[in-house]
Amino acid sequence: TKMGLAPLHTWLPDAHSQAPSPVSALLSGALLNCAFLGILRFYQVCVASGDSAFAETLLIVLGVASLLVAAAFLIRQRDYKRLFAYSSVENMGILAIGVGLGGKAAFAALLHAVNHSLCKAALFFVAGNVLRAYGTTRAGDVTGVSRRLPITGALLVVGVLAIGGSPPFGAFVSEYMIFNAALATGH
Repeated sequence: TKMGLAPLHTWLPDAHSQAPSPVSALLSGALLNCAFLGILRFYQVCVASGDSAFAETLLIVLGVASLLVAAAFLIRQRDYKRLFAYSSVENMGILAIGVGLGGKAAFAALLHAVNHSLCKAALFFVAGNVLRAYGTTRAGDVTGVSRRLPITGALLVVGVLAIGGSPPFGAFVSEYMIFNAALATGH
């Protein structure tokens, strides 16, 4: 079928944009980490077989590819739930890069998995409040959230800053640790 030929990233934004917000929160907060555990298992098998250099390079290359694909789709995204989903693709790329770098970056990647799960689940719950109040996921049709839903608006701003890696949030700490490890290892 044509679906079998689709790029691997396409299921995530489709699932998030169509699923109820609590399901999107579960998908992004838990299911993505479970999928990443499968990737970590592959990595462990490669390390045990003596192919750790191959696995690390593969994780870094695929992590960068995930970042680039997500960035390309994030720029022109007009659906806020799909925007959050592509942000998850980007964050999984950060995890892959961290594990591929190894050492402190691998620890930072696991910390980032926790940070991402908490922030993204919260964002999808907030998105559910916005969807319920406005009846749409088109970002252009959602205006005046801070006046209409002041608590939701404040949580949305905090969540976007947190998932975007702004200080002092946890995602900033884990991304900064990965970035420092990349510089220290000459990447």
